[in-house]
Amino acid sequence: MNITNKIMAGALVLAAAFAVQTPIAQASIDCDTIRMIVPWKAGGGTDRLGRGLGVALEKVSGKSVIIDNISGASSVTGSVKAINAKPDGCTILMNGSTEMVAFMTFKQNLPINLDKMKYVGAFYNTPTWLVSHKDRGYTSFKDFVKKAKENPGKLTIGVGGATGAHMIMASGIKGYGNLDVTFVPYSGGANLKKAMLANQVDAGVIHSPVLLKEVKAGMINVLTVGGPLTNIEYPEIRDVPTLESLGLPVKVAAIRGIFVPVDTSDEVVAELAGWLQSAIKDPEFIEFGKKFGYPPVWIPGDKFRERMYQDAEAYKKIYEAYIKGDS
Repeated sequence: MNITNKIMAGALVLAAAFAVQTPIAQASIDCDTIRMIVPWKAGGGTDRLGRGLGVALEKVSGKSVIIDNISGASSVTGSVKAINAKPDGCTILMNGSTEMVAFMTFKQNLPINLDKMKYVGAFYNTPTWLVSHKDRGYTSFKDFVKKAKENPGKLTIGVGGATGAHMIMASGIKGYGNLDVTFVPYSGGANLKKAMLANQVDAGVIHSPVLLKEVKAGMINVLTVGGPLTNIEYPEIRDVPTLESLGLPVKVAAIRGIFVPVDTSDEVVAELAGWLQSAIKDPEFIEFGKKFGYPPVWIPGDKFRERMYQDAEAYKKIYEAYIKGDS
C-alpha cells in the first residue's frame, strides 16, 4: 500500500469512528401529526385563529396539524383534556389568556390551574373593549360615566355571560368607577354582538376586534379599552384611552397562546416555540391576522406566563371586591 492509499484508509477509519461517536441529532417531537385542542366550538374567534395558525405551523414543522374542538364549561373541558395529554409535544392547547384566568377566578377546586401547564408562547393580542351603539349618544367613556352618574341604576352594560373576562372588566368599570349600573348577561359573545347591533343595552364589554366592521361604519363607538389599540388595523381608533389611562386599574385582553402539559421537557417546549415564532412570520398568516383585526405578535413563554399570573391576581381583586358578594 503506497502512502496515498494509507492516508485515505486512515481517513476512512477516523470518519467511521467520528460517525459512531456523534450520531445525528433527533427531533424532540417524534410524531407525524400535531393535535391542537381548541376548547371552543368551531366558528368562533379563537377557533378561527387556531385554524389559521395550524396552516402556518404545518409549513414550518413539516407535520400535519389537526384542530380538535373540545368545548364545554367555558373552555375548561378542552383545557383539562390538553394538559392531561402525553407530554410529548404532539398534543397542544390553544386558548386565550383571559378565558383561562377567568374560569379559574370564578370556579373553585378545578382540575387545572396556572401551575399545571407550561407556556410555549403567545401570538395574538386582542384587548377587550367597551362599546356602545351610536344612537345612545356616547362618544367617549366620560360621556358614559356622566350619564351613569346622572341616572343611577338606569344604565346597562351587556356582557357575554355571568362569569368570564367580560364580567371581570365590566365589574372593574363599575367598582373602580363607583358607578351604579346594571349588568345584562348574554349567552356568549355572539348573542352580545346581536344585542349591541340591536341597541338593546347602553354599552357592552366584548373582545376586540368584534364589531370592528360596525365601528368603521360609524354604527358602534369604542368608549374605552382594556389594553392599547396600538396595532389595530384601523388607525382612527388607535388612541382610544385605556382604562388604566383613565385611572381605573383594569387590564383585560384575550392573548391567544399555546400551552402544553407541565411535564413536557424543555427541549420539546423550545422546539414548539421555534415553530410558533416561525409560523407567525409566515406572510399568509400575517395577512390573515391583519384581516382579523391585528397583525400577529410574539410573546415568549416566560413573559406570557408572567402576564397570566398578573392577570390572575388582578382578576381576583375585582372578583373579591365587586363580584363575589353579589353572586
